[in-house]
Amino acid sequence: MGGDVIERILAWAATDPTLPAVVEGGVAVSYGELVARAWGLAGELARFGAHPKVAVLLPQGADAYAAMIASLLAGGTYLPCNTASVAAKIEAVIGRFGPDVLVAGPEQTAGLALPPGLPVLHKVPPRDGMPQIRAPHRLAYVIFTSGSTGMPKGVMIPRAALNHYVDWALAAMRPGPGDRWSQHPNISFDLSVLDIFGALCSGAALYPLRSESERMLPARFIAAHRLTIWNSVPSVVDMMSKARELTPERLASLRLLTFCGEALHTAQVEALFQAAPQAVIHNTYGPTECTVSCTELRLTAERFRHACDDTVALGTAIDGMRLHLLDGEQGTELAISGPQLADGYWEDEARTRDAFITLEEEGEAIRAYRTGDMVRMRDGQLFFARRKDTQVKIRGYRLELDEVNSALRGLGFAEAATVLVEGRLHAFVGAPPPLDESKLRHELGRRLDPHAVPERIHRLDQLPRNANDKIDLGALAGLVTLAEGGVDHRS
Repeated sequence: MGGDVIERILAWAATDPTLPAVVEGGVAVSYGELVARAWGLAGELARFGAHPKVAVLLPQGADAYAAMIASLLAGGTYLPCNTASVAAKIEAVIGRFGPDVLVAGPEQTAGLALPPGLPVLHKVPPRDGMPQIRAPHRLAYVIFTSGSTGMPKGVMIPRAALNHYVDWALAAMRPGPGDRWSQHPNISFDLSVLDIFGALCSGAALYPLRSESERMLPARFIAAHRLTIWNSVPSVVDMMSKARELTPERLASLRLLTFCGEALHTAQVEALFQAAPQAVIHNTYGPTECTVSCTELRLTAERFRHACDDTVALGTAIDGMRLHLLDGEQGTELAISGPQLADGYWEDEARTRDAFITLEEEGEAIRAYRTGDMVRMRDGQLFFARRKDTQVKIRGYRLELDEVNSALRGLGFAEAATVLVEGRLHAFVGAPPPLDESKLRHELGRRLDPHAVPERIHRLDQLPRNANDKIDLGALAGLVTLAEGGVDHRS
């Protein structure tokens, strides 16, 4: 193992410059063309110091990937921004990062109140190279987490951590020329790092899903482009299933599906193997603070049930990373150590001190990250149990919201979420009409303690999702607040 991501990408461009690197809208951009774009932009970025801070505000595609590569070529650190976010959020993230330069098109900057004097670069002519690659900055990128609630935190990922992760991904997934790799997660979501650098460091072709229809009906995209590798959060499987497109005809080309960002459910694995028995599934786990993922479990159609409960086991730590089980009053919390740890949070020492701790093991001081994820052991395997912060109190009883969600999934609702608003429990399910709320509450009452049965169960055609394709709990709580007598089921 070993190698810098930039050296790997440049090597593919030098070995076979005509090899397709990115295919978007039916047009292929070769490795030679992609690197030429990156060199052209890197030459401009170099004017902003030895280690420029570069904000990238571009949609998924070759220009965005070239901007990331250019930032690293120029010895800089990049911030990937979500073009679909509201203006206020984009402005806040850029303002907190304080970039030296912004790479964006006029469509992306229209209507934004950018910091006064911030230079904006777009459509820089390609070039063959620079006199030399700049010495790298310690940081490769900063990603501001965009969870369902709370203020986003800027996670600082070192270049060495990125290199370690990509080394592992290439060894574990064995991508190469001829592979067609999806790029579904937004570039502001760290799961996209696997797509971008996993593909471009291995000679594979990257296929970004850019339109709303492509993202909502991904199985059609897989079939149309004969993709061989798919990477996303597990809930995308539910989107395919709901659209009745989880079929062998749609998924016949896939050899590998990899998931991260949410618990992978056994029902999702069963549905996938019915549609794609030829494929291998990698279940991975890891917070943004540990560079995408740090565990892996390999599943095949012939061998997966040993690792299944309601959800799939997290697997074992990847090479170099360590898992630590911290027992407490609320259960067992997972902590992680190893070379993929973030440096901390951007200009936030207090949060960094709280999350990154020192563990003492056999006389050794170990820097570790407290994930806030509670885990449980079953038959020697580690399973995700819940988030530490999803425990609430209802009429004096402690309740895990995921217990309610699990019961709803057991009743056939693939999309389910529960929120507590002003002391009242509200559940949401994604389902076609009609919904017999009274009957559903009765069924839940047979599975849950009385205090755990939601006072209201709301039906939506589909549950709202944030930029990371995770269910947006804040938006659901807002629906309850705005609609006192219920929720507009047409939304």
